[in-house]
Amino acid sequence: MLFVSHANPEDNLFTRWLSLRLAREGYPVWCDLTKLLGGEDFWKDVEAAMRDRTTKFLFVLSKTSNQKQGTLDELALARRVGKQLQDFIIPLHIDDLRSDDITIELQRIAYIDFSKSWVVGYGQLLEALEKAGVARDPRFTPDAVTTWWREHFGTTDGVKNESERYLSNWFEFASFPDSLFLHSVRQSRKFEKLVSDGKFDFAIPAYCLGRYVLTFGDAEEIAPALDLHDLTLDNTVELQTTEFRDNGCQHPQIERKEARNILTVLLRTAFQQFATNCSLLPYELSGGAKYFWFKSGLVKDDKMFFSDASGARRWKGMVGFKSLTAKEGETRIRNWHFGIQGKPHYWPFFGFAIKPHVAFTENGALYDSKAKQHSARRSQCKDWYNDDWAYRILGAMSFLAGESKNEIIVPLAAHQSFALKRLPMLFESPLSYEVLEVQPEVETPDREEVCEDESDIEEEEQL
Repeated sequence: MLFVSHANPEDNLFTRWLSLRLAREGYPVWCDLTKLLGGEDFWKDVEAAMRDRTTKFLFVLSKTSNQKQGTLDELALARRVGKQLQDFIIPLHIDDLRSDDITIELQRIAYIDFSKSWVVGYGQLLEALEKAGVARDPRFTPDAVTTWWREHFGTTDGVKNESERYLSNWFEFASFPDSLFLHSVRQSRKFEKLVSDGKFDFAIPAYCLGRYVLTFGDAEEIAPALDLHDLTLDNTVELQTTEFRDNGCQHPQIERKEARNILTVLLRTAFQQFATNCSLLPYELSGGAKYFWFKSGLVKDDKMFFSDASGARRWKGMVGFKSLTAKEGETRIRNWHFGIQGKPHYWPFFGFAIKPHVAFTENGALYDSKAKQHSARRSQCKDWYNDDWAYRILGAMSFLAGESKNEIIVPLAAHQSFALKRLPMLFESPLSYEVLEVQPEVETPDREEVCEDESDIEEEEQL
C-alpha cells in the first residue's frame, strides 16, 4: 500500500485529490480520508500496517504538517520503519514552506515539488513510483473511485442553484459593411503573372482570383495600384456582403465555402494591418498565421487598465520578465510579451475569436527558435489561470479600441470598416458551484524561479 500522511483538516483538499488520482491509476492507497477505498480495512493498527503493508510513505509536506504533532509522529514512525528500505519516504512539498524550515526528519530527503503545479508534481510522483516498481492492485480502479465518491458525496454537492455568467473569447461584429466590390482587370494574363510572382500589392485588403480582385474598396481606390503596372479595370460589380457570405456568386462562379474563405482573408488581413498600425509587433506561427504582441513600453508601466463585463475597473500586465541564472553564475533577463491572434468566425456567431499568445525576448530580440519559444511559454505560463488569460485578452482589446471606447473600428478601405465589440460574448449558466480556492484580485509581482534549459538553475527572487 501507499500510506498518505497529511495534516487534517488543513491539507485535506490536496490529499483527497492525490489519493483518488493514485487509486484511478491502480495504486493501492490509503489515507484517513479514503480508508475503505479498496474494500478492506487494513489500518486498525497503523504501526503494524506501516511495518507490514506499506511500500511507500507519502508525506504531504506543508507549513502545517511540518509542525503538527500527529503528522510528525507518523513521520518518525516511518523513519524507523524505513531504515532498511531505500527511498521509503517520499515528501510532497505543496506550499511555500522554506527549505531551511523543513523538519530535521526530512532534511536529507529530496522532495517532489507540488507547490507550483499539482499536475506537474503528480507526473513526477508517477515516474518515481514506476521507477521503484510499486505494484498495482486490481481492486483500485476508476470504477472503484467513482463508487467511493458517490457513496461519500451527493451529485449536487458543491452545486448552487444560482445563475452565473461566463466570459468567452468571442467578439461579435458591432457593424459590418453592406457591400464589397468585384473588380475585373482588362490585361488578365499580365495581372495574373504579377500576382503569381508576388509583385503586386494593394494598399488595402484584397483577394486576387484569376483576373478578378475582391475588395471593400471601390474602383477609384484600387485604380492607382493598377496604374503603377499599366493595368486598367474592365468592370466593377457591387456585391451584397451577406448574400456573398451565405451563397457565393455566379459570375465568376464562387461557391459558398470559397466565398467565406475570401472574406476570411480580407477580414484577417484588415485586423493584422490594424494591429500593426497600433504598434503591436507580429510573430509568425508555423503555417503562416500571425499573432501580435506588446513591446516593452507600448503602454504605461506595461500595464493595461480596462473595465470588465460588470463595469469593474481592472488592470493586467502586458509585459513582464524573469531572471535566469546559469550554472556559471551569469544572470540573464528574459521578457515575456502578451499577444493576440484574430480569427474570423461565421458560426455559431459572426465575429472574431481572439486567441492569446505569449512571445519571449532577451535584450529586445525575439527567440528565433520556435522550440525555445514553446519551452519558455510552458514554463512561464503554467501557473496562469483562466482569469489571467481572459483579463489580458480584455486588456488587449481595450488597447485596440482606445481605453474609453466600446468598439474596435478596423478599416477595410478608405470608406469602409467593420467594428468589433470591445467586450466578448457572455454565456449564462442556470447553475453555479462553490469555489474552493479564490485567486487574489491584485496581480502580484513576478517571482523569478524559472529555469529555461539544462544549462540554467532555478533562482527565486522577489522583485
